[in-house]
Amino acid sequence: MMHGLHVLFRRLAAAPGFTILSLLTLAVGVGANVAIFTVVNAVLIRPLPLPESDRLVMLQHAAPALSQLDELPISDALYVRYAEESRTLESVAMIEGGPASFTGPGNPERVDGARVTASFFDVARTQPRIGRAFTVDDERGDARRVAILSDDLWRRRFGGDPDAVGRVVDIDGDRVEVVGVTPPGFVVPSQPYAELWRPLTVNRAALQLGAFGAQGIGRMAAGASLTQVQAELETMLSNLPETFPEQAAAPFLANAGLRPLVRPAREFVVGDIGSTLWILLGAVGFLLLITCANVANLFLVRSEGRAGELAIRAALGETRGRLTRSLLLESVALGVGGGLLALPLAWAAVRLVIRFGPQNLPRLEEVSIDGGVLLFGLAVSVAAGLLLGLLPAVRSAAVSAAAARMTEGARAATGGRRRQRLRQGLVVTQIALALTLLIGSGLAVRSYQRLAAVDPGFNPDGVLSFGVALPARGYETPASRLNFRRTVVDRLAALPGATSAAAASALPFEGRVEGSGHSIEGQPTEENDVPTVFMLKRVSPGFFEAMGIELLEGRDFDPLDEGRDGAIVIVSRSLAEASWPDESAIGRGIRAGGPPNEEEGEAWSRVVGVVDDVYELGLNQDPPEMAYYLWIGQVEGGEVVPAAMRFVVRAPVAAALAGAVRDSVAAIDPNLPVSDIETLDTLIARSHQERVFVIVLLIIAAALALLLGAVGLYGVVAYGVAQRQRELAIRIAIGAQASDISRLMIGEAARMAAVGVIVGIAAAVALTRRLQALLYETSAVDPVVFAGVSAVLIAICLLASWLPARRAGRIDPMGALRIE
Repeated sequence: MMHGLHVLFRRLAAAPGFTILSLLTLAVGVGANVAIFTVVNAVLIRPLPLPESDRLVMLQHAAPALSQLDELPISDALYVRYAEESRTLESVAMIEGGPASFTGPGNPERVDGARVTASFFDVARTQPRIGRAFTVDDERGDARRVAILSDDLWRRRFGGDPDAVGRVVDIDGDRVEVVGVTPPGFVVPSQPYAELWRPLTVNRAALQLGAFGAQGIGRMAAGASLTQVQAELETMLSNLPETFPEQAAAPFLANAGLRPLVRPAREFVVGDIGSTLWILLGAVGFLLLITCANVANLFLVRSEGRAGELAIRAALGETRGRLTRSLLLESVALGVGGGLLALPLAWAAVRLVIRFGPQNLPRLEEVSIDGGVLLFGLAVSVAAGLLLGLLPAVRSAAVSAAAARMTEGARAATGGRRRQRLRQGLVVTQIALALTLLIGSGLAVRSYQRLAAVDPGFNPDGVLSFGVALPARGYETPASRLNFRRTVVDRLAALPGATSAAAASALPFEGRVEGSGHSIEGQPTEENDVPTVFMLKRVSPGFFEAMGIELLEGRDFDPLDEGRDGAIVIVSRSLAEASWPDESAIGRGIRAGGPPNEEEGEAWSRVVGVVDDVYELGLNQDPPEMAYYLWIGQVEGGEVVPAAMRFVVRAPVAAALAGAVRDSVAAIDPNLPVSDIETLDTLIARSHQERVFVIVLLIIAAALALLLGAVGLYGVVAYGVAQRQRELAIRIAIGAQASDISRLMIGEAARMAAVGVIVGIAAAVALTRRLQALLYETSAVDPVVFAGVSAVLIAICLLASWLPARRAGRIDPMGALRIE
């Protein structure tokens, strides 16, 4: 064994140029595959970091008749029913995400948080490492305020002090006792960034079927399947009016077609990124195939130089099978060696993905090279070694002692032409694979260009945004909230260089748009009919000017309007066109919920203006029909709702105002943390992060494939010139011009490129259709991309063949024939 390895390494060391070039080429191909698989493994394959995470499911709902609401979360009435009556679900919990603020003297801080039911930690099968979990008593509205911290938050704010449990802190203006700390790395599917957990109040005496405000999560019972859970919950919702006879929303939801959507928790976390990552893995797989074809060509060239050695070994009695195994062992050794060199490349690439990859990439913090990734890398290295060495090994092992003596003559020439065709075939394969990758990246780039050219409906240039959440204590009344908002807006508008300022309940591209059923004056509906669903937003006067949203008809809000809560409304163009086609929307009446009860003093909200549509959820999603109401503070059920506000200020150099913005808020209330200070351009760029990430990786893979393909073509043409020196010398001797010889060689390269392009186009037509879901207003067979990429590839191939072809035209015929 040791002797065999010694002989193997000696053979590889005898050809250092071949060995180093092969190792480096393989390192690139294997390293790219290991790096992308590391991401795929962490995001798609590795279980969630919770005990028996394969039994965790997310509980959502669909109501097909509710337009603009693709999915609904869970209501407290459905939560209680599932928890008490389901046999396929072992436990159920509700999670309501939302940021929280450490307030009071000291260090105000805004953190991601969530409210959860007491059953939450049972569903997660994880208990706090310090302190206790929540109890049912903590869910009561009059219970003492308590919270559980994440390990990171505990270390950041309390320095890892165990005595932090039992301490009382100010959170959102409330005095809250810290009762526990979660284990390190504790992450929940629906709230991966939550650092603070508080009890979610469940008033079992006043459950609401239609209050879909929280995310449902459940743990399947032992032996239960996803199909069984889905079937059981569908049965529970099959007759809502009888199941919930006291709920007014039951007939309405039944008419809307309410049904459960049960999804594995891991699938919920991954979302739409799964198909994208598999496409990336397939792209670098193509790159590995190109790498193998490139190195296989090197093997073929080297094997011709070793023909004498192989013939002697055959003449001495070494069998063809043994020769094949010997050569395959060399190629596998190169594959494994390339894999070892690939590890540092893969590690560096993974670091770059973590550093510069999209921050909304799920489970990004879990991306790391582990044992599974190393096994994958070993498997890929061995497979690459076998793949690149199989054909050369079989061809070389066929050499016999008798054939080795036939160094000249027709049979030798025939064998040389056969080997040349084999090398040309490998180059054609490289070109075809490279073209497929180039077309895929070209389609992605063209799609992104069209997406980036979409007018978002507002002008993001020179607008700075930030958030402030007002706690209940100190801002109990709508008047106090309105006064705070006015004061902040006035201070922002007075900043040096500021041209306008405003506030809103949410901003575009934040994913926090609120939806509500509306009634429209003059368009009555039958009882329990499904109402029209509009998105709605609370804004301050001056919002449309500060955001650069065009007023198409009517007027803007005025500060004097703030005393008339709900009396007037401004609607988006799409809402106006859908509700009052071919008519003016000005003066029309709409109302969130049912028609107004005039006996109780209710009235329609009158439309006073129509503004342009705004892309709220992303440029690749149609603008929603939107109703804008004045923001004056809200009261719900007699309890003040903590108000989360987003502010915007427009200035020529908006980013430079970040410090002044913090000072302005601190001057009003130093105990309030300011969060998410960023420009609107940053918000839009973040919405593109995932798409840009995919495009960059596809371009890198395509560029490497193009480089390898061009190098392979150069090598084949150069080797062909060397092998055909006698023929080319004779052509020149009998009168052929240098340009004729160059055209001859370039023509052969052009034919290889043309065949590769034809095969590549056919492969691209078949494969790029899988990209259609990722493309925006771009066909998977876009003729501009196909033609442009093909032309570029052919041009680069011709350029790669020009240098050896030029050298062929300069052959000295007398010198070449004398050597012959």
